[in-house]
Amino acid sequence: MKLFLLMNGGHSPKGKLIQDLSISFASYDLERLEPFLAEDITWTLIGDTPIKGKANFLAALGEMMGNTAAELQIHQIVTHGKEGAVYGEMIMENGDRFAFADFYVFSSTRSDLVKSISSFVIQKTK
Repeated sequence: MKLFLLMNGGHSPKGKLIQDLSISFASYDLERLEPFLAEDITWTLIGDTPIKGKANFLAALGEMMGNTAAELQIHQIVTHGKEGAVYGEMIMENGDRFAFADFYVFSSTRSDLVKSISSFVIQKTK
């Protein structure tokens, strides 16, 4: 997968973590994601029913594995306290393009455990 990342990784350790999590999402690296997920994580793909719990989260992401990203572009990462957000684009191997924004809430300001993610995904025209 081609990566186009921010040179500064988002200006902070939390920003770097969000960048790394985004890469893991796009590459479906469940093993790399798993240690950063709280047991009671909630993942809301806007427009769908929220997915609750680490096992359900990993299962849902595993079901998406067939749609592989050929390119990931990170345009912006913002963090403050126990929250952070990333905006970017993915180009899939079949040529489909998606813009996304993921909003993260961590268990605490100093924690690396993700408590919730709200994801907005929009397919772009070619």
